[in-house]
Amino acid sequence: MVTPAAYRSSVALEATLGNPFDPAAPVPYRSLIARDEREQRPDEAFEVAHQWGISRHLTPTGEGGRLTCFEELLSLLRVLARRDPVLAVGHGASLFAGLPVWMWGTAAQRALVAERLAAGEFGAIAISEDRAGSDLLATETTATPTRAGFRLDGEKRLISNATRGTFCTVLARSGPCLGLFLLDKRALPADRFRHLPKVPTLGLRGNDLSGIAFDRCEIPVSARLGGAGRGLEMLLTASSYVRVLACGIALGAADGALRIAADWARERRLYGQNLLALPPVRERLSAACLDLLTAECVAVSAARALTLGADRSRLWSSVAKYMVPLLCERTVRNAARVLSARFFLREGPASGMLQKFARDSAVMGILDGTSMVQLNLIASALRSVAAPHAQDRGPDLDPTSLFSLTTPAPPWRPRHTGLQLRPVARDEITQAWDGPRLAGRFALFDAERTGLTRRIQALTWTHGTPRTAYALARRHCLLHTAAACRHTWVHNRRLLDPELATPQWLAACWDRLLAELGLGPPEPAAGLPEDDLVDWLSRVCSEGRWPSLLSLPPPSKGQHHGQANRRGGAAVQ
Repeated sequence: MVTPAAYRSSVALEATLGNPFDPAAPVPYRSLIARDEREQRPDEAFEVAHQWGISRHLTPTGEGGRLTCFEELLSLLRVLARRDPVLAVGHGASLFAGLPVWMWGTAAQRALVAERLAAGEFGAIAISEDRAGSDLLATETTATPTRAGFRLDGEKRLISNATRGTFCTVLARSGPCLGLFLLDKRALPADRFRHLPKVPTLGLRGNDLSGIAFDRCEIPVSARLGGAGRGLEMLLTASSYVRVLACGIALGAADGALRIAADWARERRLYGQNLLALPPVRERLSAACLDLLTAECVAVSAARALTLGADRSRLWSSVAKYMVPLLCERTVRNAARVLSARFFLREGPASGMLQKFARDSAVMGILDGTSMVQLNLIASALRSVAAPHAQDRGPDLDPTSLFSLTTPAPPWRPRHTGLQLRPVARDEITQAWDGPRLAGRFALFDAERTGLTRRIQALTWTHGTPRTAYALARRHCLLHTAAACRHTWVHNRRLLDPELATPQWLAACWDRLLAELGLGPPEPAAGLPEDDLVDWLSRVCSEGRWPSLLSLPPPSKGQHHGQANRRGGAAVQ
């Protein structure tokens, strides 16, 4: 199979990072776990990724980089997270800091960020504060106008790359409004800012999570990003991109956990047979696999939509950010249950890496907004989508362009992005889809869609978001997920491995989503037989591939997969 263009760089990065189960690989699980135990950054792994050229994919082509396609960047972050989510979070924070600069920064601001990223340096996005939490309007950090520029006062905390970042994008109150400011930390007066201590965390222990305190810190007028007082609008627009890319980190952690569990089940013998032969183990692996593949459908389509339907992305990115971490956490939990008692040991399969994936994946649901924040955003967007005559607002997106992985998404043009704060007009993913019917399953989803629209239209929005809107938003997320699975299968089934090219895989995904909606399938489940799915998973992992809808080639010869032994030592070839 020819690898789609957006995924060729991921194949190359996989080969460079090597087989993480092999202690002799450039980025092995053994050394990553050792760093995590000491709560240290995996600096050697960051350096390997930099030498490969990951920083170039954080910078648009117009600024000397290679960032054109968010589908490609999603996949690259997923590759990094398969080794250690800390690697992906570190680079993701730099990207978030740079996004407003690429969209609205001056030529000098863009050149500064491009130069720092090219040198392998990092950026930070300083938004959150202890007292404000996710309420950006409660921001207390101030940027007071002076004759020379602005004076910054306040503390930003829980910031990734806060200490090592050499540039920083800061949200601060400037007069009655909020503004964004790009700081070159090397040019700041050293006695007017300080780094706060590293924050200890349950997961992502090696992440540079700390803060910055400003005390009458003078910055030039050229530090302001975009128009005066437009900081909140710029930040909310950039957040749509970050929400989607955070899904790549969740997918990578789930990939790693599932592969560890599948390999353990293949190699571990119990009761005179391989663990993989036991029905309860196969049930767990099958459920984990279906959740992962379902999450992938949602995440990849959301990434493609960032350049195909940016005006819809405020809704679609929030749906992805709500569903994908949730599904990936379930994948990791089921993988952990396959290890059973071994999961509670800080050694064992892959040096204890599955335990790290479990800790790290629990954080993904709160990065850039908790699940409740996402449901609030979704409910607000649905109010517009469900309005009468909403479908008359502009042309539909072509589902083929949105979902076909062999059809390249249009390149990102950051200077033409614009602020995406208008009401969401259309939702082709849930409102423009059809069968296959799959023994009456589609009819259940279609009835759910019609009823959901009526219930949203009946809501009263007089005093903010109604309580019932959150439950309706969650049901919409499940409906969106079912539709994304259908669209992905229809437009890519020729790319899929034979076991996934049949509609039975889609039926199995739909049955799980129908159960969450409280709607049973119209007849006994006729999805993909559990044995076929688990056999596919075992085969993919034994070939050195990662469990994914897209059948990417394994690492080159010499980097073929070999599971680490039970003590986390030399790989078994």
